[in-house]
Amino acid sequence: MKEKTLLINIAKCKKCGTCVNVCPKEAITITRSSLCAKCIKYCISMKVPCTPEQIFIDNTMCDSCGICIEKCRFEAIYFHKKDNIKKAINNLNSVII
Repeated sequence: MKEKTLLINIAKCKKCGTCVNVCPKEAITITRSSLCAKCIKYCISMKVPCTPEQIFIDNTMCDSCGICIEKCRFEAIYFHKKDNIKKAINNLNSVII
């Protein structure tokens, strides 16, 4: 079991696709959501970027090589220790909600 997992800071990510192109394991993909913009009328703070494209990391395929972190010019990708993952998700949820 991996001790760390790869996460993306959605506030920093510009969805440029660099990480997708450099990942040797093809663990990072861009997905298109049909749900985007349906909640915009309820968003007071507008802190959550609303774009239909989202970067998805399949951590089961990721070998933790770190190339994506190195190549991301927006510093949006980072490793997070597994024991702190619940805290990171809670922090992320507090931004999304």
